[in-house]
Amino acid sequence: MNITHQTVIGADGRPEAAIIPWEVFLEIQSLIDDGQPTPEELEAIQEAEADRKAGNMDAFTDLEDLKAELSL
Repeated sequence: MNITHQTVIGADGRPEAAIIPWEVFLEIQSLIDDGQPTPEELEAIQEAEADRKAGNMDAFTDLEDLKAELSL
């Protein structure tokens, strides 16, 4: 999901909040409130569980690689 937003910068120069369109907020809120995964999410969860059980670690991203990708 690509969300158009405005970033609120704090006194220390770091992002503190995001302003998003109301419609996007309602969609996100609905997803959270429902608490049920979409069919696509459920399929991805099942695939990940099968890969984990099979020991297919190539299907997963290493935590350090993920941190580097996200610039964390």
